[in-house]
Amino acid sequence: MSFIQPQFLAFFAVVCAVHWVLPGRRSRNLFLLIASWAFYGWADPRLLGLLIGVNLANYLGALAIVRWPARAGGVLAVVTVASILNLAVFKYFGWFSAEIAPRLWPRDQAEALQALKITVPLGLSFYTFHNLSYTIDVYRERIPVRRNPIDYMLFGSYFPQLVAGPIERAGAVLPQLEAERRFSVERCLSGLALALWGAFKKVVLADAIAPYVDLIFGAEHVSSGLMWAGTLGFTVQVLADFSGYTDIARGTSRMLGIELMENFNHPYLAATPAEFWQRWHISLSTWLRDYVYLPLCFSDWVRRWLKLPGTPEWGAGASSARALLFTMLVSGLWHGSTTKFLVWGLYHFIIITGYTLLQARIPRTMRRQSAWRLLTVPIMFGWTLLSMLIWRDSSLTSVVHHLSLPWAGASNEEATVTIAMLGVCAYASLPLILALAYRRWIGRWLAATPVRPLAWSLACTFMLVAIVASMRAHDGAFIYFQF
Repeated sequence: MSFIQPQFLAFFAVVCAVHWVLPGRRSRNLFLLIASWAFYGWADPRLLGLLIGVNLANYLGALAIVRWPARAGGVLAVVTVASILNLAVFKYFGWFSAEIAPRLWPRDQAEALQALKITVPLGLSFYTFHNLSYTIDVYRERIPVRRNPIDYMLFGSYFPQLVAGPIERAGAVLPQLEAERRFSVERCLSGLALALWGAFKKVVLADAIAPYVDLIFGAEHVSSGLMWAGTLGFTVQVLADFSGYTDIARGTSRMLGIELMENFNHPYLAATPAEFWQRWHISLSTWLRDYVYLPLCFSDWVRRWLKLPGTPEWGAGASSARALLFTMLVSGLWHGSTTKFLVWGLYHFIIITGYTLLQARIPRTMRRQSAWRLLTVPIMFGWTLLSMLIWRDSSLTSVVHHLSLPWAGASNEEATVTIAMLGVCAYASLPLILALAYRRWIGRWLAATPVRPLAWSLACTFMLVAIVASMRAHDGAFIYFQF
């Protein structure tokens, strides 16, 4: 069940109404847990057992860590290895059987392995990281263990953020689930507006530009200019698509009285690769920082194994380069189970490291100048475009081919299509730019005027009409559902 399907609208209307009618948080949490299981098992009930299994493994593992502190490290290792192995089997089996097994085993054995088809469950990467962070935080004594199974299972299965994040932390969400929630008209209206904005970005912007991007990357022969116009289109599409999902998740959750974290902060305004990751998919980048990168820097035996002096700062330069390399390769594999995404992660490691070394040679006073950002933001956006080409292209061979295309030689028809594609990109980008202006300037001005309710009503009405007018018979799935 997708957020942009009419079935979800009916599902959420019933869930929200019943949730606020029920008395007390315990009955509400139990109802939300059942609703979350129904939401996840809608397409394939068999996969519901996997979700419950991951939840139970981390819930019982955290209890065991507290019950037997002398064996806490071993318990954490078992839960972590089991969770990662479960993720690896489902997510990377296809990659292993198609690309790795033929190089290791005889042809007939490799072909027999390829005949096995394993479906990747929706949201597996998200809820695996989501649950695992709780067990690790209990082990680190950052949060107390939870003994109420209903509250924890709801945290691990909460439907607004279950399929594509944000990857929440127990310390942020569990206290909200354990507290009494009171209905607020203002919060419901705010959540409704946020959910409408997310649906607008997905349906009106991302889904409108997606067919043109697919045609360009599916064509056998394209000019260099058209290929880069398609890459720009995908860059706009993926931001509108994924941030749209997150806004729907945050908006629907807010209507239920639970706040989820912001996952995007205008990432294409980043001036450096490190800043990009502080703005893009924030819940994943902070998860990797806290549970992969920093442990590599702090752990004595890992530091000796990798020969790392280690400095506990995100992207801290040459002394932590190997830890950063491992982290970005994990990020690449998380995004996709192909060799292409390993290269994608390596690419981000290279530009983060290069920028870190380069910045050490530039005076801090110069970097603080506003004119400096006017120079560095467009440059960083160019690096982002190249990363998006690697992501969107079908293979590394295709990436190399597209990068080798000559800039000259495009036909008049290709030049016309390129200009048209740039116009589509401008169309899809304009609402995002207006949203930035609203957030930084217009919204503050409207808050002090009596026309704010009218402006809010008009904006929501416009988004609703645009969404209904843009809906198709077969809505495109969210891009991050495959992760």
